Amino acid sequence: MHLDHAIPWITISKLFSVRQNDKPLPAQDGTLRFAEDLNPCNKPNQDKELLYFSNAIANVIKEFSTTERKKYPVQFPAESSGELFPYELLQKRHASNQEYAAHGDTYLTEQNQRLEYWIRRAHGEREPDTSLNPSKTMFSCFDLDLADAVKILIIENHMPAVLTLARHPLIPLNNLDSIGWGHSFGIDHLEYYCLRSYVYLNILAEFPEWCQNEKYRKLEAFQRLESLMTSTCDGDGQMPMHRSFFCDLNEEGQFVPRDIFADMGRMKEYLKLCFAVLYRYDMVAKEYGREHDWLRAIADALGQLHVNISHYYW
Repeated sequence: MHLDHAIPWITISKLFSVRQNDKPLPAQDGTLRFAEDLNPCNKPNQDKELLYFSNAIANVIKEFSTTERKKYPVQFPAESSGELFPYELLQKRHASNQEYAAHGDTYLTEQNQRLEYWIRRAHGEREPDTSLNPSKTMFSCFDLDLADAVKILIIENHMPAVLTLARHPLIPLNNLDSIGWGHSFGIDHLEYYCLRSYVYLNILAEFPEWCQNEKYRKLEAFQRLESLMTSTCDGDGQMPMHRSFFCDLNEEGQFVPRDIFADMGRMKEYLKLCFAVLYRYDMVAKEYGREHDWLRAIADALGQLHVNISHYYW
């Protein structure tokens, strides 16, 4: 599937087979059932192959991230006001179309289009500190709407706007990376959702017999992935790109599950977008001083496949 010249999807898929899970799950009638799923075959070379695979993904994300950063200026002027993104993008966000009809939320607004709005929010609506002292600025969990705006700008590939925010001395964008209240809904949720979907679907695609006639719906991990990608949550700016892939919107405005393998062109475009969001996120995280731990993140994504690889990742 995606980037198969750089990521060994075929090789890694040979470590798995579809069989009943080792642990039973409660059924709706209260009984226990053993669900079918992609499970590791526990081959002698499994750990070595998984580590090689994980490094391959991490390295290609970093490579694309570095290449992408070269497209933009090294420095961005620290203006005190101005438009961050064009009005055309704002119009697109307001459009009532399937792609972004999540549940009525508007992520980009005429307010957060303005740079000065971000500066005021970072200062608790106080007069900005003209000394440009970063210690006087702070975002909190109450600024989840700003984290969502950043997610949408990254998904839409409006990177000059995000890089402006990331490098501005009065805007501590790093505060929005993993904000939450008991659970996270920060910018890093872009990585969590995209990576889980990217890893699982690319591996599942190497089992063509399970991709036909929606047979994959029997797999427990797919059911959990689909539920995650079509759910609602606090700070759900990362969700529309996934909902629009996994679901159709019917005339009543309800989301209806789609056969995602029926249109492989659409599948490839979705995986391409997931990967693009991953390296754009890596680029932005580095811009505000965070070196993302991709091996840990990939290990977490592989957990969907019942792989316990923490003992050699950290």
